[in-house]
Amino acid sequence: MSSWRRCGSLLVLTVLLAGVGACGLRPGGDGGPAGGAAASEAGRTYGYGPSRDRSIKYQPDVVLVEGGPDAIRSASADGTTWVLDADAPGADDLEPGRIMYATSRAVGRVVQARRTGDDLAVTLAPVTLTEVFRDAHFRSEHRFDEAELAYQEVPNLPGAVSVPAGTRSPEDAVTPIGLGGTGGVAPRPLTDPPALTVPAALTVPAALTVPAGLTVPAAAGAPVQEDGTTTVLAVNPVRLAPAGGGRLPPARERNFAVTVGDWEAQPYRTPGKLGLKIGYAANENLKVYIDFAMNVADLRIRADVPISNGQIGSSTFAVDGIQSISVDVAAGAANGADDNKKVRVEVPVEINIPIPGEPLVYSNTWKFIVTTGLSGRNTTVKAAGEWAVNGTIGMIDGTLQKPTLSVVRSIMDSITGISVGPSGLAFAVETKIQFGIGIPAAFAGPYAKLVVDLGVTNGSALGAPLARCVSASLNAKVGGGFGITASSVAVKELQDLLPTKLKFELESEKLWPIHRAAQTLPNVPLCVG
Repeated sequence: MSSWRRCGSLLVLTVLLAGVGACGLRPGGDGGPAGGAAASEAGRTYGYGPSRDRSIKYQPDVVLVEGGPDAIRSASADGTTWVLDADAPGADDLEPGRIMYATSRAVGRVVQARRTGDDLAVTLAPVTLTEVFRDAHFRSEHRFDEAELAYQEVPNLPGAVSVPAGTRSPEDAVTPIGLGGTGGVAPRPLTDPPALTVPAALTVPAALTVPAGLTVPAAAGAPVQEDGTTTVLAVNPVRLAPAGGGRLPPARERNFAVTVGDWEAQPYRTPGKLGLKIGYAANENLKVYIDFAMNVADLRIRADVPISNGQIGSSTFAVDGIQSISVDVAAGAANGADDNKKVRVEVPVEINIPIPGEPLVYSNTWKFIVTTGLSGRNTTVKAAGEWAVNGTIGMIDGTLQKPTLSVVRSIMDSITGISVGPSGLAFAVETKIQFGIGIPAAFAGPYAKLVVDLGVTNGSALGAPLARCVSASLNAKVGGGFGITASSVAVKELQDLLPTKLKFELESEKLWPIHRAAQTLPNVPLCVG
């Protein structure tokens, strides 16, 4: 077990999902229970088969494969190729250009179909909800219980890790597929804390503990160079349990950590919290811990999505029960600026709720960006804060909901650490809650999302006799939509993976800032000049 996981209470935005409690998803129905059957291992991993409900009309090029998850032999580790029982009813009709719908996760436009003996390997490109359904009406209301969650790793998730350049917020790098990218906001320039020269005569304690378990070693290792480009790193996640054979591993009932490049991430659920733990895992010279949590009570999701003649009508997809968001961050560097890192990660773990007897699946995914700006040997910085969330996240009757944030626990009061120069950390987290269908890299359906962008800076210890300067900034946005979005990095990798050119439509997306604040203390020329 790595040291950052032993560290204890550090979380980050987690799953907006935790089990089914109230009503099941009923296409065209009355919102009644979904049937109550427990999810099988195959169902948790692959989702369940398409509905034969007479109120649902599929598009003419959709092929329904019978057998649901039991007809699937395996899936590739990137989630694009699905191996079926070649004798399953409907499999003979699969050919390039048609849409396969075997389960809620094994659905997409066929770009290649290859039969070997009793197996049929089908490679899929993403599709929108309205490419599959011509007429349908999906209604549900769920209260979520941790026992219903399925944690699904996608070991080779396209675009999982890259080095960002010029942007800090995850949504800045999200491009609606096929539309050239008008995600609702303009990219902002990334401003990193400056790298400073440490005076040779300054003595800094050899080891600092911020928080318990965060030890910055005195000995410096070989610095790792960073080129700052947007090159996709050719690094596969290191799993706690190997997937084996490049296949999609079985879904798990409990949360777990994955290593993505040099970083570790762990979406999780604990009583009253949903979060994501983030830590730097490559070596002992740099320590980074982030805990971004949603504090929840009676967490529930409401959905009412009508589709008529291939068009989505005025819809509701709303998340209630988020009481506040909280963040704890701690970072330390043995070598100062030489240890600084910058990374963008799409966490290759989905938190799903597949529902037996239903054609769609609830899914929660995460992205994050981290940039460290530490200067001086054995530098540390630590901060924590909490903000109340007042209102609903998502869309109601087609209108984006705009909750407000208010300070519960000021982050300014908590910024501490030792640094010979200005040092800090900036990170952004995006969580998306969605229900629908599709392959992992480009899931389709209505969704709600929350984006939080935070930066903290601790001033130089050299200025402490006059003033110790601290600053923090927080930007938060909410969004909702009904189509496919995928990062530009993921799209590029999908283009390389799939044998045909990707062409998609984005049905609609709205993104709105709900909070923006920045403060520097004390308010004196040394700090604010």
